[in-house]
Amino acid sequence: MPSWGRDTRGVKMGAFDGKVALVTGAGGGLGRAYALALAKEGAAVVVNDLGVSRHGEDEGQALAEKVVDEIKALGGKAVADRGSVSSADDAQAMIARAIENFGRLDIVINNAGILRDKTLVRMDEAMWDQVIDVHLKGTFLVTKFAVEAMIKAGQGGRIINTSSYAGLKGNFGQTNYGAAKAGIAGLTRVVALECARYKITCNAIAPVAKTRMTEELDMVPESYAAEDVAPLVMWLASEEAAGVSGRVFGAHGRHYFEYVVETTPGVEREAAWTLEAVGKNFEAITAPAGTGGEAAGEDAAKARAIFEALPQVFDSEAGASWDAGLVFAVRGAGTYGLRVAGGSASFVEGKPDKVSAKVEFDSPQTLIELAAGQLSAQKAFMAGKIKADNMGALMKFASYFDLQAAGAIAGGESKEDAQARSAVSEGGGEGAEGPNGEVVGKTFKMPARHLKPSEMIAYAEAVDDRQARYLSEEAEGGLVAAPLFAVQPLIGALEAAMSDDELNADMLRLVHGEQEMIFHDVLRPWDLVSPRSEIASVEEKSSGWLIEVRQRLMREGEVVVEASSALFVRKPSDGSNTKKNNDSKKARAGEEERESPEVVFSQEQVVAEDQPRRYAAASGDHNPIHVDEEVARAAGLPDVILHGLCTMAFAARAAVEGVADGRVEGLKRMKVRFARPVFRGQQLTTRIWEVEPGRYGLETLNEKGQPVLTHGEVEIG
Repeated sequence: MPSWGRDTRGVKMGAFDGKVALVTGAGGGLGRAYALALAKEGAAVVVNDLGVSRHGEDEGQALAEKVVDEIKALGGKAVADRGSVSSADDAQAMIARAIENFGRLDIVINNAGILRDKTLVRMDEAMWDQVIDVHLKGTFLVTKFAVEAMIKAGQGGRIINTSSYAGLKGNFGQTNYGAAKAGIAGLTRVVALECARYKITCNAIAPVAKTRMTEELDMVPESYAAEDVAPLVMWLASEEAAGVSGRVFGAHGRHYFEYVVETTPGVEREAAWTLEAVGKNFEAITAPAGTGGEAAGEDAAKARAIFEALPQVFDSEAGASWDAGLVFAVRGAGTYGLRVAGGSASFVEGKPDKVSAKVEFDSPQTLIELAAGQLSAQKAFMAGKIKADNMGALMKFASYFDLQAAGAIAGGESKEDAQARSAVSEGGGEGAEGPNGEVVGKTFKMPARHLKPSEMIAYAEAVDDRQARYLSEEAEGGLVAAPLFAVQPLIGALEAAMSDDELNADMLRLVHGEQEMIFHDVLRPWDLVSPRSEIASVEEKSSGWLIEVRQRLMREGEVVVEASSALFVRKPSDGSNTKKNNDSKKARAGEEERESPEVVFSQEQVVAEDQPRRYAAASGDHNPIHVDEEVARAAGLPDVILHGLCTMAFAARAAVEGVADGRVEGLKRMKVRFARPVFRGQQLTTRIWEVEPGRYGLETLNEKGQPVLTHGEVEIG
């Protein structure tokens, strides 16, 4: 391990051997400390300094050359640069100097700065412009040209910017400096997002040290040496920090910490806000998570009372064989446990001895609303208000414990009255009315995010698509996503639509009927994508409701993948649909007996034992019916079922290999209907036939010859 921070006295530890760094403002203070530390670790350094005091006067000394001489005296490599960071020409020249002298550029430390301190009313425009130009514009220019060079080289890179306490927390008499430094923090976060795909990290430090800039400031202790900050900068510039980007770190002498931006939980109202309502709720709006004074204390007490009441409303008959320990972490309230064994349940302080599952609530209010019947459990889960590491255990908890009755008991009702009230509540409500067609046209936009190489590789492995281009960034042409990978970033948008309160779809009665995908381009690592969805239609049938959700995956403002999911929400069975089900079976049998097409390509696939679990992890679809045998059996199935989209991915692989010459770029459109569940151990065969040039039919059969994917359509371009 390198010994950054020790006085190495010229002995090269080698952590940066072969690397090239540019340090701006390196003629003294922090910049000099960084340049020397990098050189001691083997880096070649471009030492930039304009050679002026903190107030901008020319000091008449070649400060950059002096530091270069120090580095060379230590046996290192360095060149001087006296360009101004606020000049585009000079900034470009700095980058060129690094490449011309040392052949590359790996590290940039934006450290150059000046001060022009005055209070707001005494500051003139020139003082404002000078500080903004050097700090903010200078950081922008050097970073821009450095990133261009790093992208061209294709070897990644490290950028460390310099923010300040004045910009992050505020400091009297420094409106110009504070604004510039706050801007640098924002610039850092955005550059980190944009450059992640190129393996370029961008972080910022907000140091406090005794330097030329702070020599007249009594508030900076003499003991805060520039050399104490250097190890943090060195680490951020190292290979060890490859996964750290877009963050801002403080260094006050030898005290290191991170600046983070947090939001309070806040307050959401059904009704429109008014001036009076804002005033009345201001304390709650601004209260940090886990606080809130008396109200928060009351909610925590209610949460505890609900958990204490749960053993009274445990269904001992249904849960007779369940042996489990459950821990519930309620943010802002506490941690509570339940022990279930031998047909009974008991409340436990903290965690039980044996933990089968951990369930997290985002607030005590979520638990209270669930217990009051004001919030649907499935919608709370889909909205991220509830999280669980064992979905099977969570579903059993929901089945064996009457949470609404526990809420009523916690509120002072008797067990008998509480259970009677809960039974009435469960018998009616909005869910009985079915999905609401009035929400057709409602749209959902999910946060933009980068697609990571690891996600793409995991998805390809989960669907057994072993083409080298899907598995390695070193493959010819670079890594690209397997055909159906787009369903992974789109799943959040689909779930947001289907779990919408206004739509009122019963997720427990949901069946995926059809899926269509249109591919405008392939997806690559670090693409910045924004998933969107729209409830396109809600149509009532005799046995349920057919809902179509359209999805779009946007990349830099353009649609890259479109999807359409047809989902069927079954009505509770009362025996009246027997004829229809029989008719469906006859139609399906007839379909199997039709004349076989002239198959041009076929491919077999055996569903592995761990396939459903692998696909769940890679796709983000953690429905327990795919991974929990007990949940699957409770749904009337002999075993967990494979995700329909995994079966579709098998078929997409066959299409690409069989009729698209192995080029994922050739797959333009694919549509299938999910006809039967697929189980572990089954052998599937995908068959493809030509309909007309560029258009193909497709089906996937199980080992009995029964279709599991039908009405398949594939278009190749």
